[in-house]
Amino acid sequence: MKKSPTISVSVLLAAFALSSLAFGQGGDVRRKTVAITYLKDPVSVTLAGTTLRPTARGEATVERWRKRNESEIDITIENMVPAYNYGADYTTYVLWAITPAGQADNLGEFRLSGSTARLKAATPQQTFAMIVTAEPHYLVKLPSQKIILENLAPISKNVQVQTSEIYFNADSGKYYTDTSIPTIAERDYNKTPPELLQARRAVQIARLADAERFDPGDFTKAVTSLNQAEEAFRHGAKVYDVGRIARDAITFAGTARDVAEERAAAAERRAEISRRDADVRRATDNASDLSSQLSDTQSRLKASEMARVNAQDQLDRVMREAADSRAENRSLKSENDRMRNDLDRLNQDLTEARGRISDLQSQNSSTSARLNETSSKVAEMERMEREKQQAEARRRDFATLQAGVAGIVAVKPSGTGFVATLPDSFFVPNLTTLHVRARSKMDALGSVIAAHRDAAFSIEGHTDARPNADSFALGRAQAVADYLTALGVSRTSIRVESRGVTVPISTRKTLAARAMNRRVELVFVGPQ
Repeated sequence: MKKSPTISVSVLLAAFALSSLAFGQGGDVRRKTVAITYLKDPVSVTLAGTTLRPTARGEATVERWRKRNESEIDITIENMVPAYNYGADYTTYVLWAITPAGQADNLGEFRLSGSTARLKAATPQQTFAMIVTAEPHYLVKLPSQKIILENLAPISKNVQVQTSEIYFNADSGKYYTDTSIPTIAERDYNKTPPELLQARRAVQIARLADAERFDPGDFTKAVTSLNQAEEAFRHGAKVYDVGRIARDAITFAGTARDVAEERAAAAERRAEISRRDADVRRATDNASDLSSQLSDTQSRLKASEMARVNAQDQLDRVMREAADSRAENRSLKSENDRMRNDLDRLNQDLTEARGRISDLQSQNSSTSARLNETSSKVAEMERMEREKQQAEARRRDFATLQAGVAGIVAVKPSGTGFVATLPDSFFVPNLTTLHVRARSKMDALGSVIAAHRDAAFSIEGHTDARPNADSFALGRAQAVADYLTALGVSRTSIRVESRGVTVPISTRKTLAARAMNRRVELVFVGPQ
């Protein structure tokens, strides 16, 4: 691989929070580093040690192969120590590619020979940062908090550096709690196959994730494979055979951890919904009790009102009799006073009953408001969960579409999705008609796109400088649109445009350059 210092790179800065230990408790983690856009020529990149290992360093050569849509990496790291020096949880080192979109790709593990190691890897990404972390095993899906090396911006007059902030998800570290160095002697530790050490940690992490309960099938397979590897090692089997069995254990354990965490999160969501359903039921029961109490109080109030009316009638009758017979007034006065006292007590009882009714009505209103609020929160949680699942399904569907299209024609990422290119060889020379040789790929492309009904894309025609450039480019784009719709792709999801000569790939006048400019691009827009 060439290591020419002549480079044409646009550099983006990725940014995480510069402290080498600045991983949080999990989720989004901010860290500042350099992401480089690799174009064509080989680029030499230096990796510097963090505060965890300031003397560590690395040298990498990265070369972008556009036709293969991948970036080749040849990296050597030096002045390293065994990973267990950062805690018994760690057994190996892993190289990561971090994209500006926050995606972290595991590119492979380093196998130390003394204090150095070399790794050759490849990634489809064109813009990415490189970091090296200490990990419990080589199949981890997110980088740990132990960042040992990170790349620096290349020093070249051809490189322009701009700073911006990006984020990526890191492992929460909740299963990496053993900060002690293993008690086993280093010479004995080094005699143990690395895969076996990693398998032990992978199974331990799966157990901490409660995989025995949530995914017993994969966890049992992981434990069985680990026991087989341990047995083979004790009986002096070849390191290759021990490593092969241990890798199976790592794979099963990693799957068990992922499944267990997903199922545990789902169980927690179901428990939360059950708790909220119980709150709703309790609130409903309380409302029913208050309504019953209100009904009873209203009945007592009605009886009190009737008693008051009767007492008033009796008082009126006594007053009439007193007018007719003043001689009996003195004997009836005490009875009249008693009746008045009874009436006062009844009026007082009526006032108190009305007060209790008012209080109960206030309580009922408050309970109804809380019930409505709880019901609204439950409905909002369910709506958010549905939207989250729908968004995740759209992202997976778009990723599947991109992978399917990339297996047929060349694709490149764009700001909101990706672009698939149909070269000049897909068409009859100097005509807008698709060539018969391209039909097999066009059939495959149509099948992939038709399988994704929600895919939205535009078909853009490009050409070289010629008198009829716009109509020629539009004709080729329309020919592709007609062919795809004939294969079942929805016409409403396609927009056909001509870009003519406005977006050339090359400004050279050679036949090859002109052929490169004659192309049709399918521009796919990802879910928002």
